[in-house]
Amino acid sequence: MSGSSLSKRHLALLLSALVFPGSGHFLLKRKARGCLFLVPALVALALVLRQIMARLDQVMAQIDSGALPLDVQLIMEKVDALSVNDGPAMTVAVCVLVACWIGSLIDTLLIKP
Repeated sequence: MSGSSLSKRHLALLLSALVFPGSGHFLLKRKARGCLFLVPALVALALVLRQIMARLDQVMAQIDSGALPLDVQLIMEKVDALSVNDGPAMTVAVCVLVACWIGSLIDTLLIKP
């Protein structure tokens, strides 16, 4: 193994760890494998963000109407109460996102240069 391929692998590992799952695979010219991690992670992230934005809209509507005062503790309690109703879709989306991230790192380590 040459120093160039080793440093490229380390950079790919950093990309997959710090940027987004599968991004390091693109550096290693493994686009199909990168997409196997990137696409499900993007879908999962979109579902998580959609749920968070819906929760934010509910809290902001209550703040705007005056039903919820601008008290950090009360707002946190309201967010926690809304989080209880997330359901299994949010749990699955978060698990998929974490699995893609970990799987991407492991696969980047195991790819032969």
